[in-house]
Amino acid sequence: NVIIAYLETMFGAYPPTPRMLEAKAELQTMMADAYSGFIAQGMSENEAVGRVITEFGNLDELAPALGIADELHPGAPAPGSGSPSAPSSSTPIHPPITMDEAMGFAEAQRRTRFRLGAAVALFVLSPIALITLSTAAGLERIPLSSGGASALGIGALLLLVASGVILILSVSRAFTPFSRVNEGRFSPDPAVSAWADALAQQHESRRISALQIAILLWVFSPAPIIGLSLLTQDSPQNDFWSTLGVGLMLLLVATGLFILLTASWARSAAEKLGSTASRRSRQEEREESSLVGIVARIYWPLVTAIFLAWSFIGNAWGRSWIVWPIAGVFFAVVVGVLGAVRASRGSQR
Repeated sequence: NVIIAYLETMFGAYPPTPRMLEAKAELQTMMADAYSGFIAQGMSENEAVGRVITEFGNLDELAPALGIADELHPGAPAPGSGSPSAPSSSTPIHPPITMDEAMGFAEAQRRTRFRLGAAVALFVLSPIALITLSTAAGLERIPLSSGGASALGIGALLLLVASGVILILSVSRAFTPFSRVNEGRFSPDPAVSAWADALAQQHESRRISALQIAILLWVFSPAPIIGLSLLTQDSPQNDFWSTLGVGLMLLLVATGLFILLTASWARSAAEKLGSTASRRSRQEEREESSLVGIVARIYWPLVTAIFLAWSFIGNAWGRSWIVWPIAGVFFAVVVGVLGAVRASRGSQR
């Protein structure tokens, strides 16, 4: 599938004449044979595809052997005739990315996807112990003073945050050999872009499924808070159960993030490698960022007003903090839905 997608990209810029179609079929047979040979030598699928595209990736070089030089450059002057051409003013600032670099970068994305997802999940889960222990101690549900419970909760929070930071640092170390790719200091290469597009397309259905599951978890994440609050509204332990609901909400949010991040590695690699088919256009980015910005400018002042009104009017400073995690989850849901709509529209084009 990757090789076929690459051939479609390679020949898509030229008229589908009978000779070009014949040449594409010949080249597909050659590439398939080479791919089978590399697999027989013990290479992985990605390595074999990368090697095939490296060897057969320049159509200009293959044109004489395929007999399509005239089709590629109709009316071109013979070599050595005419005046010498002026140096191009669009000389790349950075050296073009190589297939080996692209494959190594994509493999690093694949290998570190669980570490990255776990790190983000730990950051989201880090305040659960502090919130739960402090509330439980205040209601005398555990044999700890409020100060001891807060100290223990802060210790757990710092431990989870430190673990997440360690995972992030290990992810960064894995990308050290590909610093210029991460920083965008390379010129795109058509063969690399086609390979990255095909890789992203190969894993796109899994990413879309993960996105749908994550959005479902985020949408239902406030349900534990709402449900436990309603079920225990007449109980003297209502605050404890509401706090437990906050912990369950954060757990659902963290699970959704982990699922989505671990399934998005191929798309992230393709976008970083300069792939055109899987990368959002600048116009789409501006439109989406503008829409999110408009929502944020209305949403967060409203949340602040609700928080202050509840805290002052109801004298509920002990529980009004719950507004912020709930508001954060709903905002993440809004942004996620906007992204899902954009992805759906992009897949239909």
